[in-house]
Amino acid sequence: MPKMKWTKPSAETIAYFERIAPGPPIQARRMFGMPARFLNGHMLVGVFGNTFMLHLSDVDREACIRAGAKPFAPMGREAKEYVDVAPGTFDDRTLKEWIVRGMRYLGSLPPKLKKKRGKPAPERRSQRGSAPPSRIPVSTGTPSTVRSSAARRSQKITAATLPVRTAAARAARKSAPKRAPASASTTSRRGVSRPASGKVARSRNKSRRGG
Repeated sequence: MPKMKWTKPSAETIAYFERIAPGPPIQARRMFGMPARFLNGHMLVGVFGNTFMLHLSDVDREACIRAGAKPFAPMGREAKEYVDVAPGTFDDRTLKEWIVRGMRYLGSLPPKLKKKRGKPAPERRSQRGSAPPSRIPVSTGTPSTVRSSAARRSQKITAATLPVRTAAARAARKSAPKRAPASASTTSRRGVSRPASGKVARSRNKSRRGG
């Protein structure tokens, strides 16, 4: 692709452009680093080297070329709706009339919005080559909802550990020593043993007599 040839404009060219270029509401900007005028976001006329590039409709472009302007072809290929006007091609009044024609044409076009430049910044990674850390979920429920969910989790834990506790209790019962059988005599609160009554006492008396 051929490169665009750049020529630094002279001070006389810039001064002449500032003299014949329209003022507000036409916006003054820079195009290719050179002074230019815009209407509704469209470039109307601007300095390009030591010449002017003027934006016209297809019909006015052909008429302007026939009147003495040249096609605007900075890279060897003609640009549509633009003409190359060198200072001195037209007198000031005629050149201003051509600029007014360009203003009428651009005023009939929809406004051209600016394109947003730049790309969104990528997410930073904690370590080189490692994936970004996962976000920790944050509970957005009400306090009662959070408490109920915590209670459900504790119930699940208790239910899961209950069989283990029951098995441990059974093992402890089996390993514990057995209690001695209760004696026939009873002990009072003062620590004095009392003889058993009833059938137990009569059986003892018979055993003694027989002995």
